[in-house]
This record gives sequence, C-alpha cells and structure tokens, in this order.
Amino acid sequence: MLTARSAQKREQILKAATDLFCEQGYGISMEAIALRAQVSKQTVYSHFKTKDELFDTCIRDKCTANQLDICLLDDPREPEQVLEDFAWRFQNMLLSDEALNTYKTAVRQSDTHPDLAKVYLNAGPKNTTEMVAAYLEQLVVKGLLKENLNCGDAAMQFLLMCHGRAVYWAYLGQQTEESEQERKQYLKSSVSMFLQGYKSSNG
Repeated sequence: MLTARSAQKREQILKAATDLFCEQGYGISMEAIALRAQVSKQTVYSHFKTKDELFDTCIRDKCTANQLDICLLDDPREPEQVLEDFAWRFQNMLLSDEALNTYKTAVRQSDTHPDLAKVYLNAGPKNTTEMVAAYLEQLVVKGLLKENLNCGDAAMQFLLMCHGRAVYWAYLGQQTEESEQERKQYLKSSVSMFLQGYKSSNG
C-alpha cells in the first residue's frame, strides 16, 4: 500500500506523463516526464517499470475519467427530455480537450500499441453504448418503442447522430463555428427523428 507521499508522487507522474503524451506523443522521454513531475527519474521507475506501463496507465485513467457520470435508467422524465439532455452532455464531453487528446493519442499509437484501442473502446464507447441500450430496452418494455428493436444497434445509431458536425470537425482539428443554440437544435431534431423512427405502433 502506498504512503500518502508516495501516492502524491504517483499522481504527479501520471499527470505529467498524460500531458506530455498528449502534447508530444509516445516519443517523450522518461527524463522529460520526471522533470515535468518534479521528481527523480528513479522515482518514476519505482512506480512504473517501463514507459509502456506508464503510457497504458495514463490512457486507461483518461478513458475512465471521460466516461459520463450519469444513469439514464433512473431518470423519470419523458424520453425526449432525457435523451436531449444526455445528447448535450455527451457531445460536450466529446468536445472537451481531455476527450479529444485521449482519442488522438490512442489513434496515434494504434500501430505500436494496438491494445490501447481496445482500452479506449471498452472504457468509453462500449460503456456508453451499453448504458443507452439499457435505457432503450426500458422504453421497449414500457411499449414506447418497437417491440423487436435491436437496442444495441439503435444505441450506436443514436450516439453517432449525437456526434454531429461539431465533433466530426473537431476530431479533424477544425471548427464549425456553430453557436451553442445551433448545436442544441441539431441534437433536439436528432432525438425527435430517432424516437419517431423507432416509435411503437401502439404508442
């Protein structure tokens, strides 16, 4: 078990390494990480035996941190309100610097560290898709959506719609110049189209 001082140094190393990996890629040296963390190189190696281990830990931590802290199943409001609010929070999360940098870092290192793509998918997209699918299944049970709906596929369709131009452009390093209101209107219309498309014939 780490002492309070040792745990603090570990956090300093992780923060410094994450920042540098995102800024300069995997090629950054352990010496540079130690310098940014204000610890000795020996201290870095005492916590992380290799740069691979440190890089892997940084990506895993960021993927976990970028997850949406929300449970749609506990929201009693109408589906339109629930999904519109979720879509807004989801898109904003994807547009955050942390999410953008984590994604770009994972993609940049996909050839040399292919397992990181799986880490990213499992901690981010997979987890979020399963959460939305569970909510859609709840709506099916309530008779609001089609009885034979493939909720996993529908959840993926919905999440991709939520990316919109804003995220698509941002992940290519471009700005759409959309206003907040324009983004909200896009998401609102996406939710409406999605629910209408899968609406139960009995509803």
